[in-house]
Amino acid sequence: MPLDAICLRAVIQEVAGQVTGARIEKIQQPARDQIVLLLRGSRRLLLCAGANQPRLHMTSLLRDNPSQPPMFCMLLRKHLSGGKIVSVTQPGMERIAEITVEVLDEMGEPGTCRLILEAMGRCANLILTGTDGRIIDCLRRVDLESSQSRQLLPGLYYHLPPDQGKLDPMQVDEAAFMELLDRAGEEAALDQWLLDTFAGFSPLMSREIVCRACGVTDRRKCQMTKQERERLGQAYALVRDRAVRQDYAPTLLLREGRPGDYSYMPIEQYGSAMEQKSCGSFSELLDVFYAQREQADRVRQRGQDLR
Repeated sequence: MPLDAICLRAVIQEVAGQVTGARIEKIQQPARDQIVLLLRGSRRLLLCAGANQPRLHMTSLLRDNPSQPPMFCMLLRKHLSGGKIVSVTQPGMERIAEITVEVLDEMGEPGTCRLILEAMGRCANLILTGTDGRIIDCLRRVDLESSQSRQLLPGLYYHLPPDQGKLDPMQVDEAAFMELLDRAGEEAALDQWLLDTFAGFSPLMSREIVCRACGVTDRRKCQMTKQERERLGQAYALVRDRAVRQDYAPTLLLREGRPGDYSYMPIEQYGSAMEQKSCGSFSELLDVFYAQREQADRVRQRGQDLR
């Protein structure tokens, strides 16, 4: 499950409670897409902008670092070392985390920088902005040739990605949901309709809502019974209301003992095909899930190198 906007919302809430007010003592870049902020009190905040694993969370894992820090790491050290984290926030239902840091500039004047993680799959990025909101630099620069609609380059003002026209489920209650469902095309696949209509839902959660209503994940609107239609509204409300109440349950899904997926609530769609394990925190969940994935990637890469 990619870190969808609702799951990211839960992670940010957890992380913010642990890092707000903390000083940044060291900054490391153990891999091209990973930044680790070492905070006072021996805490580590990981930010990853890898296309297949964008995320942020506290980590207990120690990672090897290159002997020569990459340029982006040196830039972050210059601007953020010694700074105090004042907030970790999420703009709307975007898959974006903004870490605001109080810093002193080269002249000793106070200011703020933002380290912004855009956890958006292939477009994942880390962006550092200054007090004036201009981009100081990015992990991946995006020029006009790469994107006609949005450039990410030093000196430009940072703006959020273009709005996709989706609705914020936190603002749509069950009654409004049913009105939207009435307007959906009869041949619409319900899981895809949920994805296209609402911001914040991953494919996993869209299928879960449909499964809880219909018993299967691939139902079309025209195939629903009256009872299934009512249950679809109830299943949507269940997921939405848990997020509104911040009633999260970090859940690791295991297939044959190996991490296969994760969620912010128990998942029913896999039945007995996956074992569910409750985790004490999202940071614990993400550490376990991605540690095994990274290990599998390293083994696979070594195998390719030996060929």
